[in-house]
Amino acid sequence: IIQSEENTMQKQVIFEIAKIREMSFFKTARAALLSVFPFVLIGSFAKVATVALLAPDSFLSGIFGMELSQRFNSLCNGIYAMTGGLSGLLAAHYSAGYTAQFLRQNYKTAATTGFIAYLALCFQQAGQSHGFVFAYRLLGVQGILAGIMFGYVVGKLFLLSGEFWSKVEGREGADQQLPGSFRMLLPLFLALAFAIILNFAGSCLFKNGISQSQEMKAATSSFPSILWLGLLTSVGTWCGLFGPYTSSSFFDEASATKNLNYALAHHGDLTGVPYKLTTYSTYFTYAQLAGLGLLLALMFVSKRRNRWLLCWWCLIPVFFGYDSALNIGTPVLLNPLFLIPYVFVPQLNMVVVSAFYKLGILLPSVYPVWGGTPPVLRALIATNGSFAAFFVSLALVMMDAFIYCFFVKNAERAGELMNRLKGGQVDEK
Repeated sequence: IIQSEENTMQKQVIFEIAKIREMSFFKTARAALLSVFPFVLIGSFAKVATVALLAPDSFLSGIFGMELSQRFNSLCNGIYAMTGGLSGLLAAHYSAGYTAQFLRQNYKTAATTGFIAYLALCFQQAGQSHGFVFAYRLLGVQGILAGIMFGYVVGKLFLLSGEFWSKVEGREGADQQLPGSFRMLLPLFLALAFAIILNFAGSCLFKNGISQSQEMKAATSSFPSILWLGLLTSVGTWCGLFGPYTSSSFFDEASATKNLNYALAHHGDLTGVPYKLTTYSTYFTYAQLAGLGLLLALMFVSKRRNRWLLCWWCLIPVFFGYDSALNIGTPVLLNPLFLIPYVFVPQLNMVVVSAFYKLGILLPSVYPVWGGTPPVLRALIATNGSFAAFFVSLALVMMDAFIYCFFVKNAERAGELMNRLKGGQVDEK
């Protein structure tokens, strides 16, 4: 009886999730993410090649002392800028097009309008000069949710063009389609006006929010604050946005710099550093192991051939710490079934590591690592070769994979039940 009640409850929860996933916004979001995925995957490989292999301060250069062609490095930078670096813009393009298509409107014009209007939203003036730049965070992976939401609104605006386009779309005469083209002017104008208003409003909010975030990161050295900012970063990444630690570097944190100065002044002694619990020694070196745990869980548990293929394609980027393609292809982004592990597994890693620091089992991560260093090797290098830190990293990856296995199984069961519910093979109750 208890088993039957649990199955009924699980079935009801999954049915409610299925209803949410069938809402127009989430249908549009899924379609847009699938369309953006190939560009993010190619961009991930280009980013790995640039940051981990080709840059002068890259992982490969640091380990082997190799300096490869700077022209090839620039080429890979350009490939990333044109693929993954434009994923937010592409999300706005596809989201506007799919929304209009679902509404039987002119999806081609809607997609182009979403593309142009989102560029207007990302427009920024370049300081005191007369040039201009675009907000790179909104254009890239960190702006995917913003692009989807903006494109969804733009697609909805094309309802104002009425049903005329769906009636004349198949006609070949230019004179017959010209009135429909004129009716596209109203949603186009409204989309651009909406983008300009958001641009002015967002410039002040983002400027103040980023400055306050930088101040918090620089000022805080308390572990609860580090956990809180890490939580905000995980939630923001799950939403397709960014958080306080998304673009942070080693020298953003005063306590990490003080630890490094102490280690250099005391001939590499790490046991007496003033701050053992820092963002660098907890979040950067251990929390980001969760992406590799998700990859292993998908490879061990998933029975779907498409997810196996996804894992093999994403293996190299995830190993070097770039898991955007895996998050989009699984999908993890905007997927309530993966919200809990994606947000709390990195926090669990930090809590475990903080306990090891308190017990004196681990040396704190003090030394900066090369760009593109794989997460599983960061603690080893940041402690100047502590194998205890390396084995703890491996153990955390296994723990993360074990936790993710439970959620991957549930996600696959949910997918099967959703398909059966759509086919009418399972009663909603």
